[in-house]
Amino acid sequence: MPLEAMEFMPGVLETVKELVERPQGILLCVGPTGSGKTTTLHALLKQVNTDARKIVTAEDPIELTQEGLRQVQVHPKIGFTFAAAMRAFLRADPDVIMIGEMRDKETADIAIEASLTGHLVMSTLHTNSAVETVTRLLDMGCDAFNFSDAMLGVLAQRLCKRLCVHCKEAYHPDRQEFDGLVQAYGACDWDRVGVMYSPELSFYRARGCERCNQSGFKGRMALHELLVGSDEVKRCIQSRARTAEMATVARREGMMTLLQHGIQKILEGATTYRQVRAVAVK
Repeated sequence: MPLEAMEFMPGVLETVKELVERPQGILLCVGPTGSGKTTTLHALLKQVNTDARKIVTAEDPIELTQEGLRQVQVHPKIGFTFAAAMRAFLRADPDVIMIGEMRDKETADIAIEASLTGHLVMSTLHTNSAVETVTRLLDMGCDAFNFSDAMLGVLAQRLCKRLCVHCKEAYHPDRQEFDGLVQAYGACDWDRVGVMYSPELSFYRARGCERCNQSGFKGRMALHELLVGSDEVKRCIQSRARTAEMATVARREGMMTLLQHGIQKILEGATTYRQVRAVAVK
């Protein structure tokens, strides 16, 4: 699946493409099980998969294959763990390394070390948000200075149900519903959305037809949240700032949260607030 088909916000797509073209550093894709992390990582690998680059992956199991990648499956029972695979990879002089999951401190340390020595490293982690990922890695025992030097970005994502395009029906929301949406998005950030309450304003809701099995929903779409390793964010990591403080800095620098991306999708008529809340609200 190409990156363009993943419905990133335009600015986020450009930033992700720019980060993945960097020669070294670490890029993490985070979210709960089944949120499409592996699909996104393979889309990123497809973006950089050229004859000029040597790309190696360690996965458990190998779910997607691509021509041009050297993919291996880890086997902990025989001692072939993610950490062991990483050590073997580094002797093979790769350009890009993809690790299926950072499960322990050893794997995380080797991945950070590799990203500081001229390799682009991509991996996944099971965390709730982009900012919480930093806290998790520091709690694991990773060195704050090394991680801040290596970090390119953290992409958090969720999959949200999409309204069936054949039967969704438009309706005019009441003022209370609209104000609730503004409050959830953040009243101070609402200006950049550019939508005001008016008699012409329409939202969409599920109705149900034969094509969507009377559910009103058909297919899913990804909601994204990208934390970029800017100088200010790196300073927060080095000083081990609290999660809330780091989130404030990230939002000030333009990070759109999962909930904000979901609300943009509601305004586009692609889903409902109930579905966004189910996946994007803690």
